[in-house]
Amino acid sequence: MKKIKIIIDSDLKDVFLIGMTINRLCSITPFSDSECYKIELCVVEAVNNSIIHAYQNEKGHEVEVTFSMDTRILTVDVCDTGRSMDPEILQSIHMPSFDPDSNDLEIPERGRGLAIIKEVMDHVSYKTIDGKNWLTMFREL
Repeated sequence: MKKIKIIIDSDLKDVFLIGMTINRLCSITPFSDSECYKIELCVVEAVNNSIIHAYQNEKGHEVEVTFSMDTRILTVDVCDTGRSMDPEILQSIHMPSFDPDSNDLEIPERGRGLAIIKEVMDHVSYKTIDGKNWLTMFREL
């Protein structure tokens, strides 16, 4: 299994570093450029959620992203130690199919992150263990 861990400060200005890194890591997978972008978007959304919701935009906290890949599955964990999310929220989120090539210009800018993540990834889970929140996203290769 190949694995890399990236840690950034809870500053929205640093999220682009995660996005660039995840996109580059995805480029070594069999995914198309479009699929790599979708996975990058999911990870960026999850990191933004950690910063905005778990840490209430307060800088000085760590957001940890672990990218791992074996022969069949890509796994990305986004972890923080901020305020935890009610796991029921993840289960209750639904959204129509996500199509980034759509000409629909009426897409709301906020509140769609978890729905996008659930649409793009094959499986998503959330748990809190010993004060650490884990959003885990899986995508079959």
